[in-house]
Amino acid sequence: MVKEHIDTTESTIKIDGIVIDGVTPGSIPFSKPSRDTKNVTTMKDTVMKKGLKILDPGSASFAGIAIPGDAGQIALKAASNDMKEHTIQITIAESGQIFEYQAYVSTFFPSEEDDNTLFFNCDLEVTGGFNDSTTYAGITSIEGAGAGIAYSPALANTALPATANDVIFEEATGILTDTIEVTAASASYIGISYDGGKNWTELTSGTAATISSTIWPAAGGLAKALIMVQEANKATRFVNLFIARA
Repeated sequence: MVKEHIDTTESTIKIDGIVIDGVTPGSIPFSKPSRDTKNVTTMKDTVMKKGLKILDPGSASFAGIAIPGDAGQIALKAASNDMKEHTIQITIAESGQIFEYQAYVSTFFPSEEDDNTLFFNCDLEVTGGFNDSTTYAGITSIEGAGAGIAYSPALANTALPATANDVIFEEATGILTDTIEVTAASASYIGISYDGGKNWTELTSGTAATISSTIWPAAGGLAKALIMVQEANKATRFVNLFIARA
């Protein structure tokens, strides 16, 4: 089944590699960067010209249930007093994404919130931009079965490169149909769309399925489909499939 959203329930927040426990749902500390403009108009201009000022990485805040013995909360409290930069890391488990930035812990203080529960509150002053790394769903190969078919990348049918976003089936003269076989053994869902992602047809890893005749190109033509592979705790991977007929 195609997922409609990325769930953040199992996400984690760390300071200097130490997991912070007790964080409340919906409290992930993403900052909101901003950038003002400046006037760069010269005397010869008749319309104001604008330039961009240096990016302000912004600030962030989050909260959670107070756990006095939690190593992450202890580290936050210490960081709020040392006036030093610390590494904040946010891991979104379901999408395989890790966001990391440097920040000062400007405040760390208690409060009483819902149902007479003691909470902690934390404010971060971000000192740089996000570093975003992503682990994508794995695809071993994408292959067809047409006689004389050539692939680009050349090894797409045996070992698809991890960086490949496009696969081309170069079909020989006279080929009027072909199959698509995606091998992704760890996938939770594999699908192919012939209308740009509006509708999906499910595929089974390692099993060939006939490519829809609705997009099969005429001789000398080119057609396009979209392949999607989802895997637990990984980002969804999309690959454009081009079919080129001689």
